[in-house]
Amino acid sequence: MEFSCLCPRCGSEEETLMHALKDCPKARAVLIHGGFDNALLDGSYWRCVDWIEDVARSLDKKALSDFVTVLWNIWNSRNNKVFRNTEEDAKAIWDRAATLNRDFRTFNFMERPMIPKPVEEKGWQKPRLGVVKINFDAAVEGRRMSFGV
Repeated sequence: MEFSCLCPRCGSEEETLMHALKDCPKARAVLIHGGFDNALLDGSYWRCVDWIEDVARSLDKKALSDFVTVLWNIWNSRNNKVFRNTEEDAKAIWDRAATLNRDFRTFNFMERPMIPKPVEEKGWQKPRLGVVKINFDAAVEGRRMSFGV
């Protein structure tokens, strides 16, 4: 069996993780189809994690969830090309990611979480021995101010 380092989808560059998920024209087409703008796609990164961290800083939680799901589907599409010799267009890959995200959110909305959030006890607690707690409060109204300790 012959082994090639070239990208199995575009065949034009060496396949790295950055190329497979961002720089390959097939991956880029999926990201663009999904509405990820050039600001997220531009830039040269040596490590994929640096790119993902930059993207994560610029997206809200829902958009970041969409982004990660799209990357996962791009990788699955790449594996389907390598191991099954099947290819899908950008719209099909994006649609599958969108459906997966929608189903995941619906399930988590309808079902109790498998790992419940820990209950946090809130309220005043007496400071431990040897600790002095000082409360300070202030109020401002117009040109008047008051405070208390």
